[in-house]
Amino acid sequence: MAETETVETTVGLPADVYERLGGDDETVTATLETLAADHADLQRSIAQFTDEGGEPPKGEGQAATIAALAEFGPPIGQLLGFELEDVEPGRAVIALQPGPEHANPMGTLHGGVLCDLGDAAMGYAYGSTLATEESFTTLELDVKFLRPVWDQRLTATAEVVHDGSTVGLVECDVTGPDGELVARLESVCMTLRDEAADGR
Repeated sequence: MAETETVETTVGLPADVYERLGGDDETVTATLETLAADHADLQRSIAQFTDEGGEPPKGEGQAATIAALAEFGPPIGQLLGFELEDVEPGRAVIALQPGPEHANPMGTLHGGVLCDLGDAAMGYAYGSTLATEESFTTLELDVKFLRPVWDQRLTATAEVVHDGSTVGLVECDVTGPDGELVARLESVCMTLRDEAADGR
């Protein structure tokens, strides 16, 4: 394993910020290191799109494409904290541990975050079925919210249920830690080829 170069720096914090981050040097240092690493990961993910043409990595052949997808961290997933747990042809599983930053004004998990989680899982599932030169776009997205969530870890399991030559149908269940159904989503996706797939 290659050694990681480290750089020491001094950061001055307002007293109230220091207290909110834990109130002791060890805790504050650990928190700042985590925040800095997360920020660097997000910046790398954004650079992948802005500096490298805006396309996710793809391999030669389906197995290689799936492997590339497993390494692919889109900026929105980095920002919200998605964790890709599994991807195989036509199926993907993504998890999220919600925090207070994901809450709506009522204090429960924002519905848009649930929608993003399911949409990302369905995107991975559909993307895993595409050839190297193909891309896709979402034509329709439907979500049914079934129960509120506060801070329970969520798992989105998506599966392609119809894989047509141009249009496909993907379904996704978002469940809580005990397997309770939190939301159900459905997506209609269109495969893009040739010029339509460029830059998508």
